Amino acid sequence: MKSKSLVQPLLDGALDIVGDVHGEMDALLSLMHHLGYNDNGSHPDRRRLVFVGDLTDRGPDSPAVCELIERLVGTQRAQCVLGNHDLNLLLGHRKHDNGWFYGEPFLEDAQLVPQVLANDLIRQQVLGFFQTLPIALERTDIKVVHAHWDTHMIAVARNSSDAVELYNEHHHLIEDRFPGLDLDVADKVLQHQNRNPVKLLTSGPEMRTEEPVHASGKVRYAKRVPWWKDCRGDFVVFGHYSILDGNPRGGASAFCVDYGIGKRWTERRAGKSEDFSLKLAAFRWPERIVVFDEGSRQALR
Repeated sequence: MKSKSLVQPLLDGALDIVGDVHGEMDALLSLMHHLGYNDNGSHPDRRRLVFVGDLTDRGPDSPAVCELIERLVGTQRAQCVLGNHDLNLLLGHRKHDNGWFYGEPFLEDAQLVPQVLANDLIRQQVLGFFQTLPIALERTDIKVVHAHWDTHMIAVARNSSDAVELYNEHHHLIEDRFPGLDLDVADKVLQHQNRNPVKLLTSGPEMRTEEPVHASGKVRYAKRVPWWKDCRGDFVVFGHYSILDGNPRGGASAFCVDYGIGKRWTERRAGKSEDFSLKLAAFRWPERIVVFDEGSRQALR
């Protein structure tokens, strides 16, 4: 069953907004424990979980993460928005780090990164769940999106109920404009990035660079725009921008809760089994406290 709208009302009450999980099931269970949730997702203080998307890829067990979060959403103990990694699976876009979904091992620098691989049943279940997810959540005091809150694009998404249909509609509209424009390949990529509402909300605005940028296994001529510096109005919590990118955590009206756990596999490969520097985090609202998967806490000013 698809969402009635790609922009849905956010749960009421106190929230724990969890950053990009990226298949790190053990870290998710540990974080839930430190937040005070039991195994079925209930909390003694009636708090509820919200996930900013990017549930899959890179980590060891994406299927288990999706299964757990689908169950929590189904019992109304959690909500979740689509991230760009989740969207790629819906669109059938193969990337260098989502081979697990197609039953293919993840190789980095010719070394195997251990992962649970999907079969046909898992693929069906994951896609079925992702098809139900909105792109954004909102209420009067706080908003949640994976990468970028853009008022105009939110309004476009509000009038759609299918992320894939909306993506494809705008993909074709953008393509139809190209014959009348003097654009090179890099400019065309930016047009798709910044003018497609699904792309913009799930992976954020980008701008042209003159020098090549190596990211996500490919060479690009674009870089991310720190939109949160100019964010005003209701508080926005988002993910996507890993702490590894050197980005600040946000501004007066925005906070990024992605603390880089999507690259924890690199720490394991280097021999670490605990005391990880890359963490899974939750932003507690209204307290404005960040809780990490090993139990440490950080109060925001």
